[in-house]
Amino acid sequence: MTDTTAQATELLTQARAAAAGDDHTTALRLLKDGAARFADDAAIAYQLGAEFAHLELFDAAEEQMSRALALDAGQHAARFHLGLLQITRSRFPEAVATWQALDALADDHALRLYKQAFEILVEDRFDPARALLARGLAATGSTPALDHEMRKLLASLPAS
Repeated sequence: MTDTTAQATELLTQARAAAAGDDHTTALRLLKDGAARFADDAAIAYQLGAEFAHLELFDAAEEQMSRALALDAGQHAARFHLGLLQITRSRFPEAVATWQALDALADDHALRLYKQAFEILVEDRFDPARALLARGLAATGSTPALDHEMRKLLASLPAS
């Protein structure tokens, strides 16, 4: 690991710890600094986007998540999160296009299962969506923050 990579990783670790401790001011400061110092770091760009999303700064969130994907198309969490932001902003066709690359993931990858759940939720098919969300929560490949959001979604679905 190069010194620069180690510094970026340490900054990311500190920012995540701050956000986990509900200190979003510190997390945002660290991530903005990290984005300036490590402009080609996709993980920092994604985390900055996620922090902006948490703070409901959705334009900035989408910009950073798009930047993360431009830097590294393999940032699957950034891709799913970007599509999720697009859905919450009533841009479902755009989210479907953003999520298309998630079809290349394994059938049991959490993010692919979450994507599939959203695709059938638009048809008000709650039982299969519930099953896909539960499978996604039991699978790997997501992030704790996205899993938390999917648990909230699962709990909010109407009973069958």
